[in-house]
Amino acid sequence: MRENTEKLFVSLVPPEPPAGLFERIMRRIQEEQRLLILKRRLVVFSLGMMVSAAAFVPALKMAEAELSASGFLRFLSLAFSDFEVITAYWQNFALTLLETIPAISLALLLAVIFVFLGSLKFLARDIKVVFAPKQLTNI
Repeated sequence: MRENTEKLFVSLVPPEPPAGLFERIMRRIQEEQRLLILKRRLVVFSLGMMVSAAAFVPALKMAEAELSASGFLRFLSLAFSDFEVITAYWQNFALTLLETIPAISLALLLAVIFVFLGSLKFLARDIKVVFAPKQLTNI
């Protein structure tokens, strides 16, 4: 009996994998790795967007407080009320505006806005890819 089974297994040809199976498996592994990286980026950009959205209100209040404290808005309103004075003394007016502008708080506000918009851009792009309907592939 044992000899018969040994003859049976010796005479059987081992099954051959289908052509291109290795390439399909490797492509699927690469797709899964890419999807995992995109999901991680999705989390990072979501957190970045939430942090920048939460930081927007304090940055806006800080910029508003510094604009009113520096007198920048009073000088800027002069441009709308007495334009002839500005045209006569435009160099002094420009220097006054530059001296009174709260550059750090405005830079912080712009940085928060740019981080929010950049995160939103990358988030929208990655959401499209991650949640797109998947094509069925046979492996």
